[in-house]
Amino acid sequence: MTDESTTPDLVELMGRAFEAANRRDLDAVASSFAEDATFDGRALGDHFEGRAAIRSFLKDWFATYEELKFGLEEVRDLGNGVVFAVVVQNGRPAGSAGHLRQREGWVFVWVRGLIARLTTSEVDEARAAAERLAQERGQAMSQNVRLVERAIAAINARDIEGYLACCTENVKLETPMASVGGVYEGIDGIGRFFTDIEEAGPDFRIELDGAQEVDSKRVIAFMRTSGTGRTSGIRMASPPQTNVYNLIDGKISHVRIFLDRQEALKAVELEE
Repeated sequence: MTDESTTPDLVELMGRAFEAANRRDLDAVASSFAEDATFDGRALGDHFEGRAAIRSFLKDWFATYEELKFGLEEVRDLGNGVVFAVVVQNGRPAGSAGHLRQREGWVFVWVRGLIARLTTSEVDEARAAAERLAQERGQAMSQNVRLVERAIAAINARDIEGYLACCTENVKLETPMASVGGVYEGIDGIGRFFTDIEEAGPDFRIELDGAQEVDSKRVIAFMRTSGTGRTSGIRMASPPQTNVYNLIDGKISHVRIFLDRQEALKAVELEE
């Protein structure tokens, strides 16, 4: 899967959101935010949680101005879902003949094409914070992919302790494969999963074709499996499969195995 097929053009999405703001289209602006988004207006001392609260704030903010326009002086996609912008607001307060100009640095964190967090502050402070955040998120995401790689390597080595070290205590694994079908939950469930794959094919192995972060809490991986049936003695290669891994605090909490790549992409909202 190429980055172009899965990663929204965040600069373009930013432009659309600001065009909507300049039209005073509150619904369109609000729809750019995730349901659980947060807005931290440090320059104003304001903090809002949730799309509804942010929309209410914007409604009140717009109402204080007879005229209000947002300009993007600079926009930079720093990677890992972080966008930095220098935003200039020019407006005329309601009931006033004077005009006000405000220049700030805005830091956006985008997740699956929606704004998950927005922080505004002084330009240089915001720029430094955005660059630091992009680096931190990149490091965290790289760690998540490596975690999935370690988990797969543990399956190939039949290292159950190594696999459990990658997971939360109540990890849940769902697979549609006939030989090891069903749901495996918790430490005992994972133990049963290792037993099942050993009984189904003693040389069962996973070949990882690639993995990438969906966001800071999910990884999608593309792989193939092969093995010799213990009973039949026939060497078999399964069709490509796609796994979706959910993570909590740097541990795998949920694994979903899909035999249909498009279903997996749809599950994480990355349809091609």
